[in-house]
Amino acid sequence: MMTLVLITVMMGIVTLVLTQSERLLRLGNIGFSQSATLRIVNDLEQQLPSLLSPITGAEELDLAMRLPLQLESKKGDFILKASLTSPYSRLNINRLMSSDGNISEPHVALMMKIFSTHPIADPDMMIKLVFDTIDLDNIERATDTEIAQSHPDFKNGLIANEKQFNLILARYIKLTHDTAILSIPWNTYIGYEGEKMDFNALNAETLSLILPTTSLERIRSLTLYRTKAFTSKEEVIAEEPAMAGVFDTYCFIYQPKTSYNLLCDLRINENSREEHLQFRYNLLDKKVQRVEFL
Repeated sequence: MMTLVLITVMMGIVTLVLTQSERLLRLGNIGFSQSATLRIVNDLEQQLPSLLSPITGAEELDLAMRLPLQLESKKGDFILKASLTSPYSRLNINRLMSSDGNISEPHVALMMKIFSTHPIADPDMMIKLVFDTIDLDNIERATDTEIAQSHPDFKNGLIANEKQFNLILARYIKLTHDTAILSIPWNTYIGYEGEKMDFNALNAETLSLILPTTSLERIRSLTLYRTKAFTSKEEVIAEEPAMAGVFDTYCFIYQPKTSYNLLCDLRINENSREEHLQFRYNLLDKKVQRVEFL
């Protein structure tokens, strides 16, 4: 269980936000626009190094992602709410194959397990569409699997986000007339970032793909119902020996002074008007990246 000392330290993070954010309140009062919101993000970037300084390992990182951050003016006419999550909680679909054409059989195997759980008409066609998107050439693995040939704005080499992945799903349906692929909860299983998945952020459904013979009750005890963060690979394996043969292939545990992106979901409300955006913050570089208005 989280120690009282650790919880006290992390609760101090919230206090730090509230006491150092007078400038955020002033910025909120100058007008509700994307430019004002970006100034708030810039100010957050200056504060985040201090805000996240108590993170020295996996336990502190885990607790930081459990604590919502909120700031509200005395009049209640300006409210800022932020939450931190890990982008390394799901299988990065880009790991199925490198851009130069090297296929990762273990990651393809996980993809095929998704299709075993949620059957579709032509799994092979879907895999070919993914491969033809990730590689840089325009050689088709099957008829019309190179989306870039008919969509000049479609860039090969990386499946960047959900929007691009949805274009792949649309092409699959056009080729196969099989809409069953839309019933798959893709947001549960796949993401678009990272070489491996943070074991402490991994969801139960994805871990079930990695450990198909492990009971659902056991899977949940390692994910949904765990009482503390795992601090090392060895601790994971001691808790679940079945991870010994697959941990290095799919997973990692956060270690201090290593590159790690946090996904910040930020909602700013002024006089009942809301701005919603997301950005990445790297714990090593201490930089805000990829600000997206939603």
